Amino acid sequence: MSRAWFYPYGISDSAHGNRPTHTASQSDILAKILGGDESPPPSRLQRANRVDPSGVNFAVAGSGVFDGEATSLRRQVDQLASLVNSGIVEARDLEQSVALVAVSAGHDYSGIITFTFETSSNDMRALTGQVTDEIAAAVRQLQDLGVSKVLVNLLPALGCMPWLSVGSNYRNCDSHGNTLASMHNSALRNKLESSSQDVLLLDLYSIFSNRAQPNVGPCCKNPDPNGYCGQEDRSGRALFRICANPGSVFFWDYIHPSQSGWESVMEQLEGPIEDFLGIESSW
Repeated sequence: MSRAWFYPYGISDSAHGNRPTHTASQSDILAKILGGDESPPPSRLQRANRVDPSGVNFAVAGSGVFDGEATSLRRQVDQLASLVNSGIVEARDLEQSVALVAVSAGHDYSGIITFTFETSSNDMRALTGQVTDEIAAAVRQLQDLGVSKVLVNLLPALGCMPWLSVGSNYRNCDSHGNTLASMHNSALRNKLESSSQDVLLLDLYSIFSNRAQPNVGPCCKNPDPNGYCGQEDRSGRALFRICANPGSVFFWDYIHPSQSGWESVMEQLEGPIEDFLGIESSW
């Protein structure tokens, strides 16, 4: 289901032989801030009776808080709960733990964004309320399980992402997408910021809106509006184009930042994360 398993994804990832690994750059960079090499292995790669000492990654590409084709956030947290309840993950494993809740691609809003012009502010507020309720509930469940610190992504400036700014040839951010993201972030702040000192909200919105480069767009483009990065015809001929220097472009495809894009984001978040966790820089 995810194109991140296929070429040309991973071509800038020299640590993995410039091959697609389906890993998300944000979680890998966070692991480096914590002193590791990369994100913990996915849950499906764990043995039945043990987990990797570095932790577990339950994230699924394309997921959100609602049930759909990809495993929802609630079900991902339930997977951790099952490991805790079975004793495979012990309480002592969670005493100095940190979780990253990265609901940050706007999948739950993909339908409403398409019809934003016809969508009332009350409808938008109701949906952002439902989505943020689910995120807040997941955070509380993680804390109840014993996770000591939780990092939670705020939504980036959705209107600045290429799939919404393509209509202006990437010259302008879509104001409706940004309004929806702002409403989501405001609701999430209200539900989490005052409820616990053990939760840190990562402000992707301001960083994305400042870093998205006008008139550039994504590195990997497909001229077909219904196409995608990595698409080939029946003869194996590439239907997409890759920019000359992926390291100079903030967005890799129409949704995801590039490796260097995520690095520039996490450089700004590194200090707040280290202060929150009480650790010194190791990246």
